Amino acid sequence: MDMAEPWYSSMMGFSGILILTGIFLTWMVRRKIERVTGEGGRYSVLLLAGGVVTAVGFAWSLLGDEGPNGWMLFLILTGPALIGYALFEFGFTGISGRLLIQSALMLLSLFGAGHYSSVPIDVAYTGPFLAVLLLMNSQIIVTEGTRRDLLVLASWLMVIFSWTRYLLDDTAGVAKAAIVLLYFFAAVIWVAVLVSLYLSVSADYLPLPKGGQEGL
Repeated sequence: MDMAEPWYSSMMGFSGILILTGIFLTWMVRRKIERVTGEGGRYSVLLLAGGVVTAVGFAWSLLGDEGPNGWMLFLILTGPALIGYALFEFGFTGISGRLLIQSALMLLSLFGAGHYSSVPIDVAYTGPFLAVLLLMNSQIIVTEGTRRDLLVLASWLMVIFSWTRYLLDDTAGVAKAAIVLLYFFAAVIWVAVLVSLYLSVSADYLPLPKGGQEGL
C-alpha cells in the first residue's frame, strides 16, 4: 500500500498541526505566567521563535522538490537550540536522566535514516522531535499527578515513533495505523495537557521550576 494514501497523509498532516499547536500553547502558557508574575516576555518570544524556525525549516524541507538543503537543515537545528536557550533562561539549568536517554535514543534512530524517506528528510524529522522533547520535559518538571504522567507517556510515544516510523513503508493496514497512532496520540495528549495547564495558571498556581532552577 502506498504511503501517500489519503488516510495516512491526513493523519500525519493533522498530527503535525497538533504539534505546532502544542508549541503555540507552550508559548501561551508562558505568556500567561508572565502576565501573572509581571515578568518581561523576551525569552517567551525566543521560545516561540524557536518553534516557528523549526516548523518553517521542516515544512520547507518536505515541500521542496530537491529535499532539504543547508539552509533548511540550519533552520531545523537552530529551532531546538533557541528553545533550549529560552528554557535555560526560564530556570531549567540541568538535564534529567530521562531527557538524556530519550534524546540519545532519538539520535540513535538516525541509523535507520533512508528507510522512511530520503536520508536528508529522515534527518530533518529529528529537529522537530528534539524540540518537542525539550518542551515536554520542561513541562514534566513543573507538573504533578495525571498531567505529569500523561506528559511522560507522550514523550516516550514520540521516542518510539522516531524508531517505528522507518517501518511505515513496509507495513499496511492495522500495522501502519498503529505506528501512525503513536505520533497522533503523543500530539493529542500533549495538546490536551497544555490546554489544561493554560486554564489552570493563576496567582495560586504557577508551573515554574522549583527554587528558581530545575533540570529538564
